[in-house]
Formats: sequence, C-alpha cells, structure tokens
Amino acid sequence: MSSIADNVAEADTEHPLLDTNDTKFNGKDNELRWYATLRFRLIISVALVHAILMGAFIWDAVTEQSNSIRAELQNRGHALSSLMAVATTNALLAEDLASLAEVITRIRNQPDVAYGEVLDAQGNILASTDATRVGQRIVPQIMVSDKMPLSANDHVLDLREHIHVAGRDVGSVFLGLSTDNLDKALAATRNEGLLFILFALVIGSLAAGALSFATTRNLHAMTMAVRRLTSGDLNVRVTAKGHDEVGLLARAFNTMVASLQRSSRQVKMEHEKRTEAERLACVGELSASIAHEIRNPLSAIINSVNLLARGDLQADDQKQVTHIVNAESERLQRILNDFLTFSRIPHSDMQTIELCHLIRDTVILLSNDPELPDNVKVETHLPATSCMGRMDKDQIRQVLMNLIMNGVQAMPDGGTLSIEVVSESDKLSVRIIDDGIGIPDSLVEKVIRPFVTGRKNGTGLGLSIVQRILMQHGTKLDIVSHPDTGTEMSFSLQAA
Repeated sequence: MSSIADNVAEADTEHPLLDTNDTKFNGKDNELRWYATLRFRLIISVALVHAILMGAFIWDAVTEQSNSIRAELQNRGHALSSLMAVATTNALLAEDLASLAEVITRIRNQPDVAYGEVLDAQGNILASTDATRVGQRIVPQIMVSDKMPLSANDHVLDLREHIHVAGRDVGSVFLGLSTDNLDKALAATRNEGLLFILFALVIGSLAAGALSFATTRNLHAMTMAVRRLTSGDLNVRVTAKGHDEVGLLARAFNTMVASLQRSSRQVKMEHEKRTEAERLACVGELSASIAHEIRNPLSAIINSVNLLARGDLQADDQKQVTHIVNAESERLQRILNDFLTFSRIPHSDMQTIELCHLIRDTVILLSNDPELPDNVKVETHLPATSCMGRMDKDQIRQVLMNLIMNGVQAMPDGGTLSIEVVSESDKLSVRIIDDGIGIPDSLVEKVIRPFVTGRKNGTGLGLSIVQRILMQHGTKLDIVSHPDTGTEMSFSLQAA
C-alpha cells in the first residue's frame, strides 16, 4: 500500500505566484481641518471686509490729506516767490546789491527754502543763497513753475517769477522749496493709516470671532450629538436656543432623534420576535434532524436487544446481533460527538501561521490513518515562498482534515486528491479538488446545512463544522461539483 506521505514528497510542486500590486487606499479623516471650519471662514470673511472697507476709507483720507499738504506747499512757494519778486524790484532797478543780499538772507531763513537767487535780464546772478554763484551767468533753468507731485528722485519744488517794469522784463527770481518735511509728513500719514488698518483688522477679527462663536457653537453641539448618534446613543439631545435657523435645526434634530428612538424600539421588538421565532424553528428543525438521524440506529439497537432477550438464538445469530448493537452504538456515539463539536466550536484564536507547513503536517498526519484506502493519491501544489496567514491553527487543521476526508470518501474506487494554495494580493486561496463521484446538483447548496449528506453512513455535520469555522475567519466555503466528474472545495484566508 503506497502511503500518502510518500505521495506528498513525490508530488509537491511549485505553484506559480500571481504577480499583483497591493494597493491600499487611505480614507479621509472625518475631523474638520481648522481652516475648513465655518467659524474660521466667518472670521476671515468679516475681518477682510472690515479691513478692506477701513483701508479704502483711510486710503481716501490719506490721499486727500497728501494733496492738501502738497497744494499748501505749492501755494506757499508761489506766495514767497511773488513776495521775493516785489521786494527785489527797486533794488534790481538801482542795482543795489546790498539790498538784494539782504532780501536773499531773509528768504534763506524761511522754512523749507532750499535756495533763492535774483537774476538780471541778461541772466547774471546778482544775489544768491549760495555766495559762490554770485556773478555767474546762467541760462534759465526752467520756463514754468514745477507742479506737484514731483518725480521720484526730485525733492525740491522749483519756482520762477519774472520781474516786469513798464512792460519790460528787468530780471527774475528763482526759489527752491525742499520737500523733505513734506515727505516725512506724508510718510507719517501713511504709517498712521497702516496702523489704523491693522487696528481695524484686529477689531474686525475679534468681532468676527464673537459673531462666529455665537453662530457656530450650537452647530458644534449638534456635530457632537450626531457623532454620539452614529455610535448608537439614541438618548442624545441638543439644546434648542433661539428662534433663528440654527434653533429650528436643533429642534428638528431632536424630533428626528426621538422618531429614530421610537423606530429603534419597534425594530428591536420585531427583531426579538423574529429571532425567537427563528430560534424555535431552528430548534424544531434541529430536533427533527437529530431524531431522524438517531431513529434508525436506535431502532436497530432496540430490535437487537429484543432478539437477545428471547434466549433462543443460535450462537452465530447472537454474534451477528451483538455486532449490530455495537455498530449502531458506535454510529450513535459518532453522531453525538459530531453534534457536540458543531455546537461548541470555540472562538477563533487568530495568529500568524505558515499555512503551507500546516497543510504538509495535516497530510502526513492523515497518512497514518488506517481507514484511508491505498488507492487514493494526494498531491500538493504549494508556493515555493512563504505563505503566512492569519488563522486559528487548530481550527484550520480541522477544516483541512474534514475536507480531505470528505474528498477521499467521495472516491470509493480510488483517484487523486489535489491540494493547491495560491497567493492572491492580500489573501491565500486554498483549493481541495477530487475526481470522485461528485455531489448531486440538488445537494450542492444544502450540504453545508446540519444533517444534510449524500452518503449513507455520513452524519451531515462535517461540512457544517467547516462552514462555521470559516465564518469565524471572515470567509466561507465555496463548492463547485459535477456528478461523476469530481468536486472542488475552496476557501480563502487573510495573508499576513
């Protein structure tokens, strides 16, 4: 008799691994980012509107004040140049240089005066705030007075006033006013305007914060209430203050939760009724199945005991009846053991296990079972690399043993049983394929139910136990069968 362990060593071949990309998607966090909150948007919106309006107002005020200061400087320059022309007319006609120098000295002492000069009709400088220029002859530098504002690099307002006597041009005066004080005043005004804008932004932010807090605090309370509601707390309520939209929304929320609470109680009552009805139906069905399964062996035992009680049986007949009693008693014991296993499957203790090693060990363990026929060959097709998975080792061993024995029993005339493991992305797929008699189409969907079997001596609990164990592992048993061709039973486990 060829052993299964020998067949394992001969038939263990490498199964090609599927080359798949493990793509994981991270869900977005349900928590709001601070910059996406309604409160932050309200603060930014109100503060910006406040700052823009205040900035526009201050800009207009600063512009108006700047124009006023420039106009004042320009008017003062024209008035001073006209006064200078009047004061120097007689001295210019008399060519009284001393008087011209005295006028220039007085002009120099005026605020913001950068320079002052008196020229005769030929362009000779007769008096100047810069003594080194007296006596020089220059071409007129400007023909008209400068206008405000000046260019970026020009900080002197240049003015010219002609001196006319009896319709004749006898000379001219030049006057330059420095704009340094003007520039400082304008800079101070701009800085004050920026401070006002900053102050307006701060005040606007504070006002917007207070407004947003008053607007969104109830919304925040409702958000917390919704989270409690989604966690199953139907006793949550929110305080409905005010008669604005938020208050109306809060009252509507409370009404909705109260309605959900009533509906939940009704659903719970209906569920309890349905569960109790299903439990009773299941108990009845299970009791009927157990009674049906034990009726035949129990009847055989009773009849055999009655025959033995007569006392007139021959020795050979007594031996045959005793054998029937023992066989049917063992059958009853097997039914009860399978039923206890089915009803007392413990909770799965999930660990990281090498599935391929577990399959090899299980096959070697079954090879020592004397009830295994010698005309069945078991082949394994396992990956050459590691196939680590999350599972309960003892329970998956029981699953493998039940499925292997189920496949072996489906081949009374012998055949080949193939065990395959394929690594697919984040799971391990296990397939157990036999070339036996198959399962009738009418039983394929029913064989995982308790006490449903197509074999004469089967208890109908083996595949039910397998299905319950796999359900605790988050998977299920898939069956594909064709009569007289064979059956494929497969399941998957989470890869580690």
